[in-house]
Amino acid sequence: MDVIKQAAHEKPFLGICLGLQLLFDHSQENGGTDGLSIIPGDVVKFDKSELKIPHMGWNNVKQEFEHPLWHNIDDNARFYSVHSYYVKEADHSVVVGSTDYGIDFTCAIAKDNMFAVQFHPEKSQHDGLQLLTNFVNWKT
Repeated sequence: MDVIKQAAHEKPFLGICLGLQLLFDHSQENGGTDGLSIIPGDVVKFDKSELKIPHMGWNNVKQEFEHPLWHNIDDNARFYSVHSYYVKEADHSVVVGSTDYGIDFTCAIAKDNMFAVQFHPEKSQHDGLQLLTNFVNWKT
């Protein structure tokens, strides 16, 4: 774990789906799992009494503030998601994207040289490819 934490602080880091969730303190997944605690917060399961889970499909992502990874991507662009857990109450200073699935939740964070998304850019067509291109060009 220490090697992962060190690498995440020293090199550009892109977390996708579980890669975003692992950055936080704790997850309810598998009966409770500790995360890397790089960013304060918890990952919780969607309420299945109110929402269909897993959450699968296309969602508009609201860009909470400007970040180089959003270059040439429109605000409210659509990205593909498939997950049952979400970050609850993340520190607003790291939240760069949010979406709605019955509730508003964090779907993109940025801190120092780290960027992580709950959605799958690799499955999100043009905007997903643009985000991946932006990441490759971000710290070079």
